[in-house]
Amino acid sequence: MLNPSHMRTRLLQALLFAGLASACTGTGAVQYGASASVTTPELVYVSPGVQVIADYDEPVFYSDNMYWRYNSGVWYRSQYHTRGWARVETVPVGVRQIERPQTYIRYRGNARAGVRQDRNDAAREAAQDRREDRRELIQEKAQDRREDRRELLDEKQDQREADRKKLLEQREREQRERERERERSKR
Repeated sequence: MLNPSHMRTRLLQALLFAGLASACTGTGAVQYGASASVTTPELVYVSPGVQVIADYDEPVFYSDNMYWRYNSGVWYRSQYHTRGWARVETVPVGVRQIERPQTYIRYRGNARAGVRQDRNDAAREAAQDRREDRRELIQEKAQDRREDRRELLDEKQDQREADRKKLLEQREREQRERERERERSKR
């Protein structure tokens, strides 16, 4: 079971992912007088959910629909593999677990990974994470309700026992008082 701090972090990451994913989509028609081509770099499998740009001058990884660049002990993130880098503190687990990112400079590996497939995998993983987080949250709330109910029942039971004890003591006092009255009346 996740602790509440970890759950909040996971929930915030999922919300941030959903916000970024929805902010990056759009439709429309535009006409230009010039043409341009955008190429997707060749990606090579590193580990589940992580690829690296093949034969590139610096270690640039692709994971969670973003590019991740490592430089002098600092991680940077961008939607593009050639520009728009922003320094980050939080890096996906799969990328963060790469022991020596510098060893992936000019890496050639032997498996090619497609960006579209990775995006689909990332979306499926994010959806699965959200479902698991929701399930865990529901289970934790149910457990909290059960514990609250048990505490309330215990408190009621304790109160009943205390009231019963007071009533018995009161009856004993009254009984002693009646016996004293009888003794006085006999004299």
